[in-house]
Parts: sequence; C-alpha cells; structure tokens
Amino acid sequence: MKQQARPGTILCLVILVAGLSCGDALAQLSPGGMLDELGPEGFVSIQSLALGEGQTVYAGSFGKGVFKSEDGGKTWMAVNEGMTDPYVYVVVVAPDRAVFAGTLRGGIFRSRNGGKSWAPVNTGLDRLETQVLLAHQGVLYAGTGSGVYRSKNGGEQWVADNQGLSNLLVRALVVDLQGAMYAGTTGMGLYRKLAGSAQWTRITPSRLSHPRDQLPANFVRSLVVDKTGTLYAGTADNGVYVSTDRGENWRIIGGQLANASVRGMAIGESSWFVGTGVGMYRSSDQGKTWVQINNGLNERAIQSFAVGKDGTVYAGTSGGVFKTEDHGAHWFSTNQGIATSRNPAPRH
Repeated sequence: MKQQARPGTILCLVILVAGLSCGDALAQLSPGGMLDELGPEGFVSIQSLALGEGQTVYAGSFGKGVFKSEDGGKTWMAVNEGMTDPYVYVVVVAPDRAVFAGTLRGGIFRSRNGGKSWAPVNTGLDRLETQVLLAHQGVLYAGTGSGVYRSKNGGEQWVADNQGLSNLLVRALVVDLQGAMYAGTTGMGLYRKLAGSAQWTRITPSRLSHPRDQLPANFVRSLVVDKTGTLYAGTADNGVYVSTDRGENWRIIGGQLANASVRGMAIGESSWFVGTGVGMYRSSDQGKTWVQINNGLNERAIQSFAVGKDGTVYAGTSGGVFKTEDHGAHWFSTNQGIATSRNPAPRH
C-alpha cells in the first residue's frame, strides 16, 4: 500500500521513560502547513528522551533530528546520518540495543550502531507519521496515523493490528499485567485489546463510574500501568484518570493535577512523576498527593521526560533539556552541543 504522511494538524508527543512507555507534539510553520507556537528563541524543542546503557541518553527533537549524550547529558552531539526527516516524535532503545526513531513524514528509522547511522524501516506501514513506539516481549509496536502496527523482526516488516481501530492517530500504547493492550488516540479516546484477541474495543463513557470522572472521549495522550496492574490515563486538558479494573471504571486524580495538560507519566518505586504543560509534578505517596517540582526548570512546557537511577530525571522541553539529580528538587539546563535555532514547539 502506498505510504504517505498524515496531512493536517500536527499533534502529538510520546513520552519515553526508561523501562516504561507512556504515552505523547509540535509547531511553527510546520511541514503540514499549520502555523503553530514557536519554541523559545535559541533552543530546540525536545519531543522524546530515551536512556541507553550507562550514561547514554538519546533526545529526539522537532526539526533537528536526534541528539546523543554519552556523559549523562553534559554534552550532546547530533547523530542524523541517513535520517531524512528531522521532525522526530519518539526515540526508543530496544532490548537488543537497536535504537528506533518515529518521525512526522519519514516513518520509522533504525540504528544498529548507537545512532551513528540510520535506515528507514517502513515496509508494511500505511501512513508514515509515527508518534509512539513500544517494545514488549520481543515485538515492536508502532502507533501511527493509521492505527497500530507490529513487527516481530526488528522493524523489517510491519503488520497492521487495527481490527476495530482503523484510521486513528495513536498517541499512546501500554500493555497491562494480563497482556491486554491499550491505545490512546486523538479524536476517539481509549481502546483496549485483550490478550489473544485481534479486536480492539473502544472504552466508552458508558463504562465510566460517575459523570465527574468521565474519561474524555477524544484525547488520551499518555498511558502507564503500575506493578499492581492499575491503569493510568493522561489526557490533553483533564488531568490523570485511574482504573483498577482494566478500564471498566475510572476515577480522576484531583488536586493540582486536575485539568492539567498531561504529556507523560512515570511510576517508580518511591517517586511518581507527571509532566504537564506547566511543569513537573511528583508524588511520594503512590499518587495520593502531588507537588510541583519546578525549581530551576525555566522552561515548563514539558514535552517528554525519562527517569534514570538515583533520583536522576531528564526533561525534554520547548527550551531544550533539563536535568535533576535529586528527584526534581532542583533542575538545571544541560544543552551543550544541542543545535540552537528557532524551532517548532509542540502544540497540545
């Protein structure tokens, strides 16, 4: 089938967290022709972050391709040989150490040498716009402008996994402890596919517990599952929703996260994090209460973040990369080597 980029409004971000995938974007006079917001003068908008071995960090930018750091973000270098589309939505490091990048118009690129060179791996894809990549039990899943695709051979061949999910822009993917997969979409909300099934089913408002807790039916941008199997859904402008019964019933997380534009979530052993359009939040009591953690975070339009070890978190923003080494108590800019120019910032 002919491959083509999805036309129209550019939306999206996918947030990649070390060991976790959650789900989410852009702007300027973009390739799609839409005049959107601009990032701060002199900085690159970082759409995705992924952690490799040791101190290796990959950063996918919107307009400048992929950057790599081998010293924990102190210095960066562009690694774009062979990458024909510099508008990168998502970067992920697979278990076999291959690095994949999903882009706006060029589809999916793969590097087998730590980003030194890239090659497109799009055979079988319909629309090339790719906003989320998820590696799970030897299978690579891609959320694209025409639904979900899966590859069992490292991206060499993609097969549509779209029964009940055709022609939807997928923003987030996650798999729960029973093997059910969930897809957050733009325009049609949340879908679920049970383990062993080929059919996606939309989780509709009729399955939601109370009118005030209704999961918005159109815009789910981030998904994560904790070790108990509890499902969390981040939305465009209604904060975070929680389900303990695989999406049958939901409740909203209140407090400071109410009505937040959620760009990503990460659930760790001691600290949970949520990135929003107005900065970062942390919970130290398993999501019961949340506090803002923005000291030193001069650019608070979070596009992505990645959680490392020992209190380290990297945040990708409309103004480059920030880092904390104390669970978010203090942040500092770390952009040496990241190209500077007036670049697109995500529209949410």
